[in-house]
Amino acid sequence: LGEKITEKGIGNGMSMIIFAGIVAAIPTAVLNTYRLMQTGELQIITLIGILFIVVAVTAGIVFVEASSRRIPIQYIKRGTSIRGNVATSYLPLKLNTSGVIPIIFAASIVSFPSTLASFSGNEYIKQIGFYLSPSHFFYYVFYSGLIIFFCYFYTSIIFNPTEIADNIQRSGGVVPGKRPGSNTAEFIDYTLSRLTFAGAIYLTIIAIMPQVILKSFNVPFYFGGTSVLIVVGVAMDVVNKIESHLISHNYEGFLSKGRIKARGGTW
Repeated sequence: LGEKITEKGIGNGMSMIIFAGIVAAIPTAVLNTYRLMQTGELQIITLIGILFIVVAVTAGIVFVEASSRRIPIQYIKRGTSIRGNVATSYLPLKLNTSGVIPIIFAASIVSFPSTLASFSGNEYIKQIGFYLSPSHFFYYVFYSGLIIFFCYFYTSIIFNPTEIADNIQRSGGVVPGKRPGSNTAEFIDYTLSRLTFAGAIYLTIIAIMPQVILKSFNVPFYFGGTSVLIVVGVAMDVVNKIESHLISHNYEGFLSKGRIKARGGTW
């Protein structure tokens, strides 16, 4: 079904299915919140605070996911050496290059000892499961370390600064102030490392904050930062795909109606 949605629809099919599953739980959470307010278990001030946090986290995710570091690349037009005939493009490096993958990997590893302890009678395994449960401080330290590790690990897999620098050099481009080749690759790697660190801190906050909120307030639903990250990411991707489709559709419509014609002839 996911492959069919990807082929016939707009956006990634599997992401859309996960998106639908997360959004489908919102009405139940709203209903449970209303029931707790009626019984007096949830105060209106607490609810306003939770809503403020939800809006702030969502706005922060939108801001970070849309943020990127644009490295300028200059291309000299062929057949000329005049400085005025220089075209400038940009190499965009996203602040959160690895997406939600590090959180998924880290959560899978950190939850394995606790799952194993629930099926085992070994006291040593149960002790490890206790230290790696959300009720212990070491859990947050270990979880944060795994997220930061997988951010750098996954980014190193999907990004190769040397290959990017070689492609820029082959296409006749140059990063201003950097020599083509190894110097450009080192600059891209340095910039990407700094962005990855900022993205890792951002993902760590997104992953840990919901659990702190659950322990601090009597929240009747699981406000998962990972879930919000998936929902916001998929929604932004779908909006971008729809905008690209509309632009492409209008452009094709102009061509099909013959509104764009070449001077002195036809296309």
